[in-house]
Amino acid sequence: MRRVRLWGWLAALAALLAGCGTSLGERCGRDSDCASGFICARPVRDEGPAASGVCDYPLRERDEPCTVAAECAQSLTCSNHFAEGDRYGTCVPRREDGSTCFADRDCESEHCEGASGTALDGTCAP
Repeated sequence: MRRVRLWGWLAALAALLAGCGTSLGERCGRDSDCASGFICARPVRDEGPAASGVCDYPLRERDEPCTVAAECAQSLTCSNHFAEGDRYGTCVPRREDGSTCFADRDCESEHCEGASGTALDGTCAP
């Protein structure tokens, strides 16, 4: 009886592990290759997404916490760019032309003119 339970438990464990998918930072070709909770982040080139990427956390949506702009969805940036010394922020919409910015990623136009990269001293420009 014990042997049957042990083999049943081992078979269930093997089936569970087989369905886990690829771990964080490992190569993938599509989201389904990655373990639950991860996506296949593939670099985007002029001709479209690359054929392979790495398993990563999904991008965060508006009002979700962030520490860097790259954690936010493409149309968003991290609010910590706009408060000196603020390490944590939330994903917020990119800024309009004429607004202050820290980096290109902060602007709708993707152009932060005059930014030093160390302070909120740039201006979003067309």
